[in-house]
Amino acid sequence: MKQISKILAILLLAFSLTSCDWIKKLVEPEEKTEPNEIKGETKIPINEVGNKFSTTVKLGTQVYPLNEEIKITKSDAGVITVGIKADPGTSTKVQDFLKKLPVNVTDVSGKINTEIKMKSSTEGIQNFTLDGKLHTIAKYEAKLGDTYTQTTSDGKTLTRKVTQRSSVDDFPYGNMNIKVVTVEQNSTIPGIRKYIYKANHKFGLVHIEIILEDGTSISSYIFSQNN
Repeated sequence: MKQISKILAILLLAFSLTSCDWIKKLVEPEEKTEPNEIKGETKIPINEVGNKFSTTVKLGTQVYPLNEEIKITKSDAGVITVGIKADPGTSTKVQDFLKKLPVNVTDVSGKINTEIKMKSSTEGIQNFTLDGKLHTIAKYEAKLGDTYTQTTSDGKTLTRKVTQRSSVDDFPYGNMNIKVVTVEQNSTIPGIRKYIYKANHKFGLVHIEIILEDGTSISSYIFSQNN
């Protein structure tokens, strides 16, 4: 009888040691990732200081050369500062669009001269809102329907939702096709209906489209020198 009791005690001890994680899961909730938080590696080529970007800007069906100079001027633990200089020319359509933006991005000569801060890692990409908060643009492993929300200081809600993700290389990018995650965002700016972002795990943010209230589309491919 004593021998049987010893065997049972040993079995119970072995079970308790192997089931600690199982019991822990029962009493403790699983750790969930905050939607507006991205982790992952930040020492990646696309984040390097000096990395340059080129764009192809299209308004409706018309392509507008902007003679842009876009490059990373600072990189700190994945938080990158991107300097943007470009010449919108005399196009009234481009000038009208720039006036819709909530901040002034042009200098006294009327040329675009501004900078933006973003966070970029192997997990995804975010931007800083006017309130200085990080807002997720896309996570590369996101699921269809994933949503990232942010409430602004004036009480408005910005909602970004994953509406599509590629299962094959189906998005034309330069001279190839790539997989992308598509995220749509509502607008709180008069005259702008919504934003559409496309991102890729290797190339980062690769395409932005802005739909105006009148149905006009302003779109731009983004190409990184480093990838």
